[in-house]
Amino acid sequence: MDKPRYSQKPIFNIESLALRLGESPMLLNNLARNSHRLYRTVPQQKKDGSVRETFDAHQPLKAIQRKIVDRIFSGVIFPDYLHGGIRDVNSPRSIYSNVACHAGARVVLMQDIKNFFPSITEDKVLGVFKGVLGFGDDVSSLLVKLTTRRGVVPQGASTSSYLANLVFWDVEPRLVTWVKANNLSYSRFADDITISSKGDVRDELKTDVIRKVTGMLASKGFYQKRQKMHVLKKGQVIVTKGGVEPFVITGLAVSGPNPGVAKFERKKIRAAVKEFEDLIGSGVFVSDVENKYNSAMGRVGRLIACGQSDGIILKERLNAARLKASVPLLEKYLAANIIPVVQAKVEE
Repeated sequence: MDKPRYSQKPIFNIESLALRLGESPMLLNNLARNSHRLYRTVPQQKKDGSVRETFDAHQPLKAIQRKIVDRIFSGVIFPDYLHGGIRDVNSPRSIYSNVACHAGARVVLMQDIKNFFPSITEDKVLGVFKGVLGFGDDVSSLLVKLTTRRGVVPQGASTSSYLANLVFWDVEPRLVTWVKANNLSYSRFADDITISSKGDVRDELKTDVIRKVTGMLASKGFYQKRQKMHVLKKGQVIVTKGGVEPFVITGLAVSGPNPGVAKFERKKIRAAVKEFEDLIGSGVFVSDVENKYNSAMGRVGRLIACGQSDGIILKERLNAARLKASVPLLEKYLAANIIPVVQAKVEE
């Protein structure tokens, strides 16, 4: 079976872990005891207007988590059906790679996992460090504390995407083997599971797919979002409370031979770029709209990743608007009487 493997030597004691991370055992233990207090909340607005709670670790925990990624998780060899937040120079992973294996599919079955990150509890994380990496009990328990917040994996931390990819380490490979044996394609991008077929699929097989995915999730204490479960044929659309949405996987269309950003999404991306340009034109500070710049640039990045020509043009427009706002920044500070105040303090 194609499953995650650890290519480095397992770590069996705290001293060896401290040596691997380049930190003292005392610091690691202190951070582990107080880790639940070392995060700030970063609200993220979702497409439906609701807010998702994500988290960012404070220093020095943030630096330790970065080292866990660079010096521990970098040694994990991930199977090609996992695509979310994995650095792999030999086989780059992204939303594009996640969709590529389903491009041109006639039938697609999609399932979202309900409350995914809050459902990745300490016991599941412990299973990852012991079962996949083969670490000792004390080392695994310490790493659990360094990578969780109040008993669960915090979405947004640098270590969280790796734990999300590994949480089904002992059950997902069997499901993938069965899927492939039935001439289907399987991929998972964090909490999005996609199974597709280039040909027609019998109703009995569709039922079996849904049953087996549901069983895999339930075996680890997860549940699917019923409203997000779709079985679609090529050309069909998804009916939502907001209306009708084109058939996409993690934001990309799969109707053609290659993944691409759907027409309706390209329109939204152009609108986001225009909104940023208009805000800059109205005289706002760049710092006040930095989040809109980052959001628009991230969406433009999808166009570029798919090789769509308007992506480069929109990227240049965003950067030009940002630069335009930066040039007269001194005048804006002067108009706001900020610089004279600073000068007065210096003179005192």
